[in-house]
This record gives sequence, C-alpha cells and structure tokens, in this order.
Amino acid sequence: MRFSNEIKAGSVILAAILVTLFFILKTIHFESHPYELKTSFKYAGGLKADAPVKLSGIAVGRIKTIKFIYEPETIVECVFLLDNGTKVRTDAIAYVESSGFMGDANIGLAAGVSPDFLAPGASVTSEDPIQMRDLMKKADKIATDLDDTLLEVKSLVSNVNDVVVNNTENLDAIILNIEASTQNFKEFTEDVKQHPWKLLFKGD
Repeated sequence: MRFSNEIKAGSVILAAILVTLFFILKTIHFESHPYELKTSFKYAGGLKADAPVKLSGIAVGRIKTIKFIYEPETIVECVFLLDNGTKVRTDAIAYVESSGFMGDANIGLAAGVSPDFLAPGASVTSEDPIQMRDLMKKADKIATDLDDTLLEVKSLVSNVNDVVVNNTENLDAIILNIEASTQNFKEFTEDVKQHPWKLLFKGD
C-alpha cells in the first residue's frame, strides 16, 4: 500500500510538472530566432564580439563577429544578430557609441524613415565615429585661424590712417579669412548638433 501511495504522489507531481512545462512552452515565441545583418567601419573604436546592438537606444541584439576586410581598403566588418521581431529600415545608420563617457563601445542604429526594411544578411550603412584626436585637430585649426586673423587686425589698426588707403587687399583677405573661419566653426557645431552621439564616443 505504501508503494502504491508513493506512485500516486509521484504521478501527481509529474503531471504538475508537465502542465507547467506546457504553459511555459505556450508562452515562448519560437519565431524569435535571431537573424544577421552586417555593417563596416574604417575605425571601430573598441568594439568587441558580444557587445550590444541598440536600435533607437533599445538593446535589440548583439555583435556576432568582427573581422578585417583588406580589399579594396582596410575596414572592420561587424556581423550582428538581431531579434527576429526587430525590423531595420533600409536607410538606417549604424554608428559606434558608448554607454556614458567611460562605458564599453556598442553599435547604435539610427532608425531611419524608409518604408522598406532590410532583409536578413543585408548591410547597414555606417557612419564612422569622430576620433578625439580629429576633433582636437579641427578645434585647433579653428583657434589658429582666429588667432592669425586677430594678429592681422591688430597690425592693421595700429595705423588707422593707412588701413583704408594702403591695405585694401589685406582687408579683403582678412574678411575672407573671417568668413572661412566662421563657416568652419558653423559646420563643426552643426555636425555635433546633428550627431551628438559622436561626442559620447571616446576615441584613441
């Protein structure tokens, strides 16, 4: 009798387990198998395999592989896996970002507006991150141009009477320099405004 009761108890437990598994399996989305997309960068800035991929700031996948392509030029190709329910538009932009100023690098995807979506295996257009040294070079050039312009202005205004008569060509050159410097600074600030994530990336 004792053995029979144990069998009954075991059967009840087994049935409960099977029912639980049934409901768990019912809630799993089997269609959520990931699919591959790829992109490439001239400068990958510390990206590593298994790093997150984010669409509009939401994690939707992970980097599968990273490798060099040497022809026709050296680039870094990144293949990444996305959740099957995630759709990426054909005009989406892939870029390198980091989670804060000291965070690990990951791939971000700007959503785009195209009505069409990329098929598995397709390539996403990329935008290389601004390296910190390039940013500093651009800022240094703007500062140098402004310094040179100020020196020219000081040199000319030291003799106001001769400025208009004898330095017409110099004044024209100064005006052109000021306009060029202003345009460079405008383009620089506009680029940062349109792509703020570039400032979050810490380059070498």
